[in-house]
Amino acid sequence: MPRIVYLTSALRDLAKAASDIEEASQSRNVALAFTERLTDYCEHIAQLPGLLGRSRRELRSEYRSITFGSYVIFFRYVDGVTPRDIMEIIHIVHGARDIEAFFYRTYGDVP
Repeated sequence: MPRIVYLTSALRDLAKAASDIEEASQSRNVALAFTERLTDYCEHIAQLPGLLGRSRRELRSEYRSITFGSYVIFFRYVDGVTPRDIMEIIHIVHGARDIEAFFYRTYGDVP
């Protein structure tokens, strides 16, 4: 079972999502519950066998994505002691965003 690592970019994205949810709902508890459910979901998918998610080669060759509610979780498997020993959560982006534009602004090389 892969160990989960949240990259700084994913932690920033998660904090932004929580802030947006708190503002929209006027409830910090709603925002905290969302982040807990999302991280629990990441833990759950890391425990499942095989390669999960959709390949996102159009963004980066090793990127995969899976949805959680209105959000898209971008991740990759990384070799550690064994192949695919680590699941890196890279970004958490609201699905209504222009994903390619987001990655272009972030990395500068996605069409």
